[in-house]
Amino acid sequence: MIPVSLFGIDVEQCEAFYAALPGLVADTVDDEIYANALFSIESEASLEHIRVADLWAKYNPFAWPEDISNEVEMTIRTVNYPDVSLLEHLLTLDNVDATRVSGWMHFSTNLFPLYSESACATLTRMGVPTPYDPTDIASYGLYVSRIEGLKLYAPAAGLPEIGLPRSRMLQLGLERFQ
Repeated sequence: MIPVSLFGIDVEQCEAFYAALPGLVADTVDDEIYANALFSIESEASLEHIRVADLWAKYNPFAWPEDISNEVEMTIRTVNYPDVSLLEHLLTLDNVDATRVSGWMHFSTNLFPLYSESACATLTRMGVPTPYDPTDIASYGLYVSRIEGLKLYAPAAGLPEIGLPRSRMLQLGLERFQ
């Protein structure tokens, strides 16, 4: 049964996506930079996770006063997957958008997907409109629900066992799926 978050999806395209997915992500086992960053995180969500995510994504490091740092850390520790609503106020910080916040949450939890314009475009092409708007946390929330729907709908052999978070495999697969 198709999850509500995927209502309207082109089932044939979705099945073709799952069939192609192992080949689309086969090279990800060689992405040592990503794997080293992901597996360097050993503790609860913290500002260190933000630093790791920002280094991996090549963002300039943040320089916030202590009160802002504390608020950001408390927020990333409080958010429960898949709800992104508490992240909205982080978009008011300089040089912070939903794409950057998605990286923080991805590296902090291994659950949240990295927000990707091309993955959103593929989902839209597959019949489930998924806007990419880095200034709007709700559009990221919709993307999170679409990725979760793909996890739920995946056939038993649809997600390869390669040691990476399923959200990362699906995001990369969507980016590469034609």
